[in-house]
Amino acid sequence: MKKRSSAKPPYFLSLGFITYDLYNNKRIIGGASAYSAILARNFGVDSAIATSIGKDFEDFDALKGIRLAYQMSEWTTTFVNSFNISEKRVQYVTSIADRIREETIPVEWFNAEIVYICPVSNELEEGMIKRFDSVVGVAPQGWLRSIGEGGRIEKKKWEKADEFLSTVDFVIVSDEDVFEEDVPKYVELSNIFVLTRGRKGAELYCDRGKRHEHIPAFERKEVDATGAGDVFGAAFLLRYHETRDAVKSAIFASCAASFVVEKEGVKGVPYREEVNERILNVSA
Repeated sequence: MKKRSSAKPPYFLSLGFITYDLYNNKRIIGGASAYSAILARNFGVDSAIATSIGKDFEDFDALKGIRLAYQMSEWTTTFVNSFNISEKRVQYVTSIADRIREETIPVEWFNAEIVYICPVSNELEEGMIKRFDSVVGVAPQGWLRSIGEGGRIEKKKWEKADEFLSTVDFVIVSDEDVFEEDVPKYVELSNIFVLTRGRKGAELYCDRGKRHEHIPAFERKEVDATGAGDVFGAAFLLRYHETRDAVKSAIFASCAASFVVEKEGVKGVPYREEVNERILNVSA
């Protein structure tokens, strides 16, 4: 196991696989942990990732300025994305790194201000959620997935949702990943729950569903939508930690996510000044 870290707790910590996404035989760095930590770094805060990567991982330059604690596996988790005739994304996994062990995370990092737990392929034990007293957001995508024939990613129910949803500050799920019939239960259990719907915006539920707001998308020409939900989640957490205003934080997050779709991979992750300017221009 290798680590690159320091003892001081980070302001923003993300937990989950850094991945590769294959497009036209080209490897692009991905994973919710990477997108979210890059956003936090671009916003000027001390950002860190705890992850598991393979010996084939070569994109440390994309993560400059982000502290890393990682296990070394044989292969980096790698996804292939394609789209069917209804333009819905179909994903396949071709390799998976080792699961992330708790001891990979420096002890001091458990005191991070903000923690974003964002597995993409069941790489974390859910019990790790309760190890943090921080502002905690969870994107349970990796616990909502199974691997089917040929490595195809398929939906499954999150068996431990009842145990953990109510223990965190914020939960975000894409409508691609969750069964629609499970949404009411998730809403009822969550302090703040966001269901993202791509170009249709997002649904924000607060206080276990007592308050519901539709959050419009900031529509832009789409080049690559991968990572937009990850940036939404991280931007929401950063803004909510400052304001404690869920609606304003969700609008801010929707704006931040709109930059991601305009470019390929992490190249679209915005800086704070860009998000503030776009919100002002749309509001004017």
